[in-house]
Amino acid sequence: MEIRRFFVNPQDVCANGEIVVFGDEFLHMTKVLRYKTGYKAIVCANDGIERYCTIKQIDRDRAILSVDDEKVQDKKRVHVTLFAGLLKNNKLDFAIQKAVELGIDEVRPFLSSNTAETKFAKDRADKIALEAAKQCGSAYLTKVCELCDFQDVVKSFGDFDKVLFAYEDEKKKRIKDCDLSGKKIALIVGAEGGFTPEEARIAKEAGAQIVTLGRRILRAETASIVASALLLDTLGELDYE
Repeated sequence: MEIRRFFVNPQDVCANGEIVVFGDEFLHMTKVLRYKTGYKAIVCANDGIERYCTIKQIDRDRAILSVDDEKVQDKKRVHVTLFAGLLKNNKLDFAIQKAVELGIDEVRPFLSSNTAETKFAKDRADKIALEAAKQCGSAYLTKVCELCDFQDVVKSFGDFDKVLFAYEDEKKKRIKDCDLSGKKIALIVGAEGGFTPEEARIAKEAGAQIVTLGRRILRAETASIVASALLLDTLGELDYE
């Protein structure tokens, strides 16, 4: 029988070697998969550790699992946040899925001057992120944030050590040419219409490094994936060691 993967909050991992599973993951475990006491599961708490568990007890609203063994699957050196312009026709769903697979820590969708879409279904995005994390065997669950606007994006620059801003009119500076020192890095990629010159100016004056993704024209969802992969590879976050 395949051992399934579940995600919990760090506080649900108890000091006595037990884990408590609540909410949607509990319902998926017991109602959808029909797990019973004695079944095995892998539980992750967003700390890079896979915990191999046995279901010890199932109550009305929770399951208690005992940890049999654990393995450090991944230890991230840098926290990367992808600010992704909101896309039409739910295309951001695809970008979020691939961001999870690549190992982006956080996705923050935003509105800017050229954004054509205005509605963001966060509940669906959360489900896509969770399913992608399980499917690719990640020990981390990418956080998907509420929709914000461009002004909020710029205001948040101070929360990061470095900020990269992908802009179609930049022709020279690539991600690998940037100063990437620090533990928290933000990557900003626009929607279908890209950014206005004014938005690029504001971002640069606020401290962002303006970068190109190359000479080819990319769809917005492709640009998010390409930029994420280039940054994570440059940081060494795709390496085995």
